[in-house]
Amino acid sequence: MWYLDRSRSCRPSCKLALVFLAPLLLGAWPGCSPKPAANDDEALMKAGLEALQTRHDPETAIADFRKVLEHTPDHYGATFQLATALEAAGRRDEARPLWEKMVAMAESHQDTETAASARAHLAGDAAGASEAVTMQAGLDALYQRHDSAEAIAQFRKVLEKNPTHYGATFQLATALDAAGKPAEARPLWEKMLQMAEASKDIETADKARARLHSTP
Repeated sequence: MWYLDRSRSCRPSCKLALVFLAPLLLGAWPGCSPKPAANDDEALMKAGLEALQTRHDPETAIADFRKVLEHTPDHYGATFQLATALEAAGRRDEARPLWEKMVAMAESHQDTETAASARAHLAGDAAGASEAVTMQAGLDALYQRHDSAEAIAQFRKVLEKNPTHYGATFQLATALDAAGKPAEARPLWEKMLQMAEASKDIETADKARARLHSTP
């Protein structure tokens, strides 16, 4: 969550992307009623995210995410997004046990960004939680829906409030490249290189350097 203050390299982005993209193994055993296919849950996740993030309809999103969790009670993305939707609907008491569950799940996956975001929700840190949710929306747009324009808008929102946000800088540069705007992405890659070198993040520094050595 993906990213409270300084998302590290592309590892947090990959972890975050997994919240929405991880496939589910939902095979049926012989002699038992078949379970819903993984793509059914993926369709429900997409519908729920569209309801929550595009139409701002948390009640519909809640219904969709709950259907996913009926099939797969430990679904990573559905747990996180159901908690988010419940909060958006003003149902914080219902969201709280899901955030607690999310902390445990994220820690077990060593997903420090998502764990930090869940803790922020539990602590009532609206600013930190809002930033994390915006990052998630951008990652979902970029890696799940391949909507680079929406991703750019979300990452820019984060940087407006926190200009040195590590993950948002990296992801905005990536999204601009994906949108065919390498000239706009270049100064962000230069900034990313400086930030990564300052924090001794060799992997991200190498990626930024490689991008800067390419054209334009």
